[in-house]
Amino acid sequence: MLRDKSIVALLSVALFAASLCAQTTPWQTVAPTAVRQADAFDRLQSPSAAERFVQIARERMHDENLGQPAIDQGVVLLIAAKWLDPQARDVEPLLLRLATRSTAKDYSAQVLAALQDYVSERADRAVVADAIRYLLGRQSSQEAREKLLEELVRRIGNKNAAVDSELATALGLIMQQKGDVQRARFYFVQAYNSNKYNATAFAKLAEVAPNEIGPAAYLEHLRLTFREKPLDIEAVRNFALYAGRLGLHELAAEAHRYSAELFRHLFPSEPLPPDIYLPWATACYNTEGGRGVCLQIAESVRRQGQFDIVLEATAARAAARMGNEQEARRLFAQIEQTAERVLTLGPGQSGGVILARPLAARDLAWYYCFGDPNPVKALDWANKSYSAEPASPAAGALLAYALSMNGQLEWAKPVLQSIERNQIADLVQAQVQLVERDRAGAVSTLRSAIAKDPGSLAAERAREMLTTIEGRYVPPVDPVAMTTYLQQNIGQTVVPSFLPPAGRIEAQFNVHGSELSYGTDIEATVAIVNKGVEPLVVTEHGLFTGQIRVDARVGGDIQRQIPALVAQAIRTALTVPPGRSLNASVRLSVGALQRILLEHPQANLDIEFTLYLDPVTAPDGRVRSNIGGLEPVTLLVRRPKIDVTAAYVRSRIDSLSSGLETQKIRTSQLFTGLLKEQHVMAQHGTLYPYRYAAWLPNLLRSALLEESGLLLSPNESDWAVKVNAMADLLSMPLDSDLTAAAGKNLNRRQWPVRMMAIYLLGATQGDEFDRVLDWMAQSDPSDLVRAMAAAVRESRRPRISLGSGWSPGLPAPSH
Repeated sequence: MLRDKSIVALLSVALFAASLCAQTTPWQTVAPTAVRQADAFDRLQSPSAAERFVQIARERMHDENLGQPAIDQGVVLLIAAKWLDPQARDVEPLLLRLATRSTAKDYSAQVLAALQDYVSERADRAVVADAIRYLLGRQSSQEAREKLLEELVRRIGNKNAAVDSELATALGLIMQQKGDVQRARFYFVQAYNSNKYNATAFAKLAEVAPNEIGPAAYLEHLRLTFREKPLDIEAVRNFALYAGRLGLHELAAEAHRYSAELFRHLFPSEPLPPDIYLPWATACYNTEGGRGVCLQIAESVRRQGQFDIVLEATAARAAARMGNEQEARRLFAQIEQTAERVLTLGPGQSGGVILARPLAARDLAWYYCFGDPNPVKALDWANKSYSAEPASPAAGALLAYALSMNGQLEWAKPVLQSIERNQIADLVQAQVQLVERDRAGAVSTLRSAIAKDPGSLAAERAREMLTTIEGRYVPPVDPVAMTTYLQQNIGQTVVPSFLPPAGRIEAQFNVHGSELSYGTDIEATVAIVNKGVEPLVVTEHGLFTGQIRVDARVGGDIQRQIPALVAQAIRTALTVPPGRSLNASVRLSVGALQRILLEHPQANLDIEFTLYLDPVTAPDGRVRSNIGGLEPVTLLVRRPKIDVTAAYVRSRIDSLSSGLETQKIRTSQLFTGLLKEQHVMAQHGTLYPYRYAAWLPNLLRSALLEESGLLLSPNESDWAVKVNAMADLLSMPLDSDLTAAAGKNLNRRQWPVRMMAIYLLGATQGDEFDRVLDWMAQSDPSDLVRAMAAAVRESRRPRISLGSGWSPGLPAPSH
């Protein structure tokens, strides 16, 4: 018997042999081993056989209980397909998906070889990432992981920027764990430069080299995060707030406007919360053209019946800055009247006023200090606030500032010494420093105060004081230079207008033709169109994560619901430019639908496909897109029945003697489909009107069983037809005649025929066939055939006898 790892070893041999023999190398060798001459000189080519092996492997991927033997068989089939057709579609991504699900066997060599051939600018990053994780998980030490990553860089580096970024990040993490800060920094820089949406690389770079990330780079990072997650309020607000901290009030105002529109989209029945409208109004107040918007924000909050003293004060000052002194005085009087009336009612009372935020004596103290300055009232309310909250730094700072307003700096000093420094305390400290003739200290303190919250009314007062001291105020960050930097790296429109998801993304779902004939694969094109003005970023955290799901509903003569017919990730591009699309071909004739299509050739079928982007399933079982407001897309395909007449069947039989390989393969598919249909009808009764004649089964079987038939043709060039004919018999019960015919193919010279016979009979025969599998796993001259025999044998251990057994009248395979 072969040990478990023998399958993998045999496949390594097969890969090496392919690299020696093929003019177009399928995969580079990963485990050089002596290759058998039978493989080296039996270099067969057949796109049709390769495609069939890929199709069977794809079906294995849809197995509900995908076990190790099924994975092994799928890997063998895919490597065989690569041998037969180096250009075969989907081999590498399928092999990577299958092999990385292996737990009992180590397919690292095969995964590494497939990665080398697969990775390109259009490679699916989800597939590549899973493969890299699989390879790293197979390493037993940090040193081994480091060597593996360096090998991956050599093999697949410079082919896909996003993949390069992930490899560099992984190497940086290893260097950080080793304490090698310089090399960690180098790799994190490489990772971030390769993919500016790599949040891990940026965060780690900030850890190992915090002084190298300046305000411009950090603001750009926040803006790219906002682009990646345009429906994430926190991502938008983080950018807006940091822009405000840098004094970029126009950018901050635009970003806060965006977050307000986003909030209204997400929560249409809820009022704007203070943490959105207040920084928005503050940013607008600090821009020449935004003060009118500040007044509009206050009016909208007011119309909701809410009162916010900070917002109202900011709006009143905006009116004054606009030259509308009358409106400003009206608003100030209204604020004073409302706030004082509420506070005189006592705790928990509001007199019918809806408070957007709790109102306390501290708020009125702040108002009379900075909103509508009034030294007497400021000191009165500051004393009340400090008495209520003696341990509060905010209350202490307001008391100190109110004392300074009243010319009592000496009384303010001990208060300052008893509290933690904050922005308002800095204003008082600067006044103390000026009195003490410490001009430089006062300037430094005032600049520190502004930096704490550049948009606040306290910061406005600090700028006025600096202007008095120095003649003018120069902000630490040049707004024009910073905006220019962002325009160069982000685009001319730094902050876009808000668009709902339906205005950003459109899913297109199409097939070539709405009516398909029997045996035709259904392959759809999924296009994710970027309708927005910014690049669409396709990541695990983006607006579109790349996940798709296709459900099928079969109507007509057969009624069936097939949920999650296809469920996969599509991340073949990191970004999709505006007006462009992310395209993917998705095979729909798979799994249960493929069996229905092939087993019912005389049924009229209407198939409705439903495509979901980023699907989620609700508790009630309903499926929807996780992208709010994005509706699923449907596609209708009709598959008409075949009109089975005696003349039609005989014409197809006649084509076997003179037809092309493609015609023979299609005839095999049709005839086995008709036999399967008869078997289904015999089991379940007549499901729909269909033609049947007593002569038909024998005629169909003769096309398979005659010496010149599809299974037994003596023509050496028909070996690919035999492979396809045996594949057509899968999922169909085999009688002794069909079993005998398939058994004869165990002795064919062409290794793909022997391999397909093993796969077919291993799925249908009883325990007696085990000895055949054991013999072929040890003695077949083809490495791939031996690997398939070992994998099939493993799938049958332990197993329950199927009862039919291996026909003792058949000769044992010999070579």
